[in-house]
Amino acid sequence: MPSKPMKFFANIAAFFGPTKDARRRIRRRILGETREQVRKDSNALATFSEAAILTRAQDFLFPVSAMKSTRLMIMVVPEHNDMSGGIYSFFSIANQMHAMRRIHGYDVLVMTRPNETGHTYVRLTAFRNAETVYRFEQILLCDKVEELYLHIPEYAARDFYDLLSPELLKYLKTRKKLYINIMNQNIKLMPEASAFKNLRGLATEISQSVAHHAYFGQDFADRYNLPTLLLPAYTDLSPYPGSTFEEKRKLIIYSQDEAPHRRACLAILEREFSDYELVEIRGMSFDRYMQLATDCQFSISFGEGFDGYVAQPIQQGGIGLTVYREEFFPSDEFLKYYNIFASEEEMVSELALRMRRLSADPELYKSLNRAFKEEHDKLYSFGDYVGCIRKLVLRDFDLFPTQNAAVSVITLEDQGSLHLREDVVVLSFEDYVTVEQYDPRTDEVRKVILSSAQMRELAEALTLNRPGFAGGSNS
Repeated sequence: MPSKPMKFFANIAAFFGPTKDARRRIRRRILGETREQVRKDSNALATFSEAAILTRAQDFLFPVSAMKSTRLMIMVVPEHNDMSGGIYSFFSIANQMHAMRRIHGYDVLVMTRPNETGHTYVRLTAFRNAETVYRFEQILLCDKVEELYLHIPEYAARDFYDLLSPELLKYLKTRKKLYINIMNQNIKLMPEASAFKNLRGLATEISQSVAHHAYFGQDFADRYNLPTLLLPAYTDLSPYPGSTFEEKRKLIIYSQDEAPHRRACLAILEREFSDYELVEIRGMSFDRYMQLATDCQFSISFGEGFDGYVAQPIQQGGIGLTVYREEFFPSDEFLKYYNIFASEEEMVSELALRMRRLSADPELYKSLNRAFKEEHDKLYSFGDYVGCIRKLVLRDFDLFPTQNAAVSVITLEDQGSLHLREDVVVLSFEDYVTVEQYDPRTDEVRKVILSSAQMRELAEALTLNRPGFAGGSNS
């Protein structure tokens, strides 16, 4: 009889059959081959590890279209089949990238990052999605790719280069264009600019997209010396209807994050709210989490604070409580809300008092929920989210770094006509070029920013359209 792993493999493969009959044929063929193999060697399947089964499934499912593609975009994800806000965001962004293919022209794949243990998975099971996940090594099958666009989580950026095999390094170095974008979802996990040296040497262009308004700005573009785009996380909660105060049950949920004040807060909750159920959000599906987020009166975040543990219960009609953290909140204006504490000490001392007052006063509870939700909705909308992803796939960045030691300045003077134009100043940085010219009509300096890739394309276009043109630079 086929083993459970082989049945699992057969079911995954059959999932891609276009009709019920086709799926049945695929399943029968695979299981039939398995039975034949078992007859030949009764011990064959006993040696199959889970990793071997997953690897075989990925090899079987790898799309022919990707093998033939000349332009490929890859979302690199953690190698463990697990649930977190960041992982949810990666898959959500990849889903929108698929939908925008007619705009950007890339084939889109999701791949687990290269890792020493060989961990990978085929389908993320923590929330609903239709994404087949491959391992990064399978990119070697795509030998026709000329332009490659990688999106790498910030935590993985530090050692991504070092984990590449010689074959993968050769592959990446031999692409005509290689763009690398670092998904800066958590600034505490983001390496400093010096850690990107090898990636800069490997890529045509390197950039970052940031998930929080709090660390989106010119100073952060300069700090990392990266073209920067704001891409706030967005979670579509339309499949999950909210609940009213009256429908809430005596339930408190809390994040699994470690924090200095976590133990004291939980002790207070156990003592002061003994009639409530306390549930830690750990090791569960997103559907299960959303059920709890909808049912609970209160949710507590011990992590970033301005995160899903606060926002999603708020969207479902509840109250999320947390400590204000400057590096994640858009502004200190959020300190005015009754559910946001100025410090960990304040949260420990006032948590029970505020929760008791809110649970005893339905109108206060509802008004706080309404006000915080309105504030949150000013920052996040589906339309803005899709617009930001569109800019990301087109590499239309919001900010470019201004501080760069490796800069060349070129001044172009107009000396060839009676009606002279203002001087043009070209500043050539490591990753981009700025072109500036004073406009006397508006008394302003007009500025255009071109990436290094755009400059190369411009030079090629000028060379093609003007045979006598010879591109060059003065530094």
